[in-house]
Amino acid sequence: MERPTVLLAVDGEAESYFQALERAGFAPTRATDGSVPDGSFDLAVIDCDLGGDLAASVYAALQENRTVPVLLMLGDGIEVPAGLGTRADELALKPLPPDALVYRLQALLIRGGRHLPTESGAWASDEGLSSAPIAGEGHAVSVFAPKGGVGKTTICVNVAVALRQQTRAEVLLFDADVGVGNVTSVLDVPFRLGLADLADSPPDEWTEAAFEQCVTTHAASGVRVMTWGTDPAESERISVDLLLAALRWAKQHHSYVIIDNHPGYDDRTMAMLAVANEIFLVVTPEVGAIRNSSQFLELARKLGLGSVVKVIVNRANHGIELDDMSASLGLPISATVVSNGPKAVIASNEGHPLVTKYPKERISDDLHSVARLISAPDSQPVTQSGASPRRWWGRIGERTSHA
Repeated sequence: MERPTVLLAVDGEAESYFQALERAGFAPTRATDGSVPDGSFDLAVIDCDLGGDLAASVYAALQENRTVPVLLMLGDGIEVPAGLGTRADELALKPLPPDALVYRLQALLIRGGRHLPTESGAWASDEGLSSAPIAGEGHAVSVFAPKGGVGKTTICVNVAVALRQQTRAEVLLFDADVGVGNVTSVLDVPFRLGLADLADSPPDEWTEAAFEQCVTTHAASGVRVMTWGTDPAESERISVDLLLAALRWAKQHHSYVIIDNHPGYDDRTMAMLAVANEIFLVVTPEVGAIRNSSQFLELARKLGLGSVVKVIVNRANHGIELDDMSASLGLPISATVVSNGPKAVIASNEGHPLVTKYPKERISDDLHSVARLISAPDSQPVTQSGASPRRWWGRIGERTSHA
């Protein structure tokens, strides 16, 4: 795979940006004196504070033959200069940390349907570069379902608590289901601040102390919890940059980060999926959920994320057979969780994790098995599947339509 090429027309942070992009698998090139080097570019970064008409001249040269998505960097209170910016472009406020720049460019690649480079810098020949992660050492798992109502948040909460019990390591449960967010409904924790309280602050005020103020602790388990907020009216204020900065901080200060994502394909969710070490796809054994999950997997494979997805089947003791689900999705079933509706409702209403309230129940054993996919990653999948996805649900629709 060829590295995505990036043109950098920036002042000040040019060298740190260049190094961060190389580590992340990009091929950066500097623009000097307002001139664009020969060759085509997949992305560009232009500092709108460049002197004179340099920014405008670089932008115009880039767009002569084809549209190149551009990340325009602006100082506080600075407007986009005339002649710059299209719907394909993004804006970012300065100062922009190097790893935040990497994440923003990854999001632009996703929007354009391009494969992501590997974060470890697979093309780097220098051993130091290839072994240097950009965003801390913590292991981030994005838990996702394209369809709501499949028990995603319950799995997030209980996996975080089970992981804490198994490892005694620092575990952060990150509620990134912006606009909804049910983590604090399922888990009884005192609410402090949410990321929405930082949304109006400039990025240079997103400090370690500020993020720490957004974290509360579930006293019984020791799991730490960070939420986006609680008021749906504030959801639009949560930017991709803020979520990514919070995740960067979380990975630096925790061994494991479990991310509860929104069931959709907005930029914020796609960014959380793109930068995770693993994606847990939660599916129930129903035709609709399997169809939606299959569509997500098609997208994930196109974006180069297919290799980090693990399928978790919730309510697995009812409905479609696991082998049929595996064949349809083209992936093995990594773990299953049985249904236990009454006890799940009781635990949720009391704000207690299932794994601590009902530790001897089969559902708790299953949730611990999901956590062991993280703490003991050599665990064998429930089913084996190496075949291409097989869509059998159309036959179900045909049979029911003639019934």
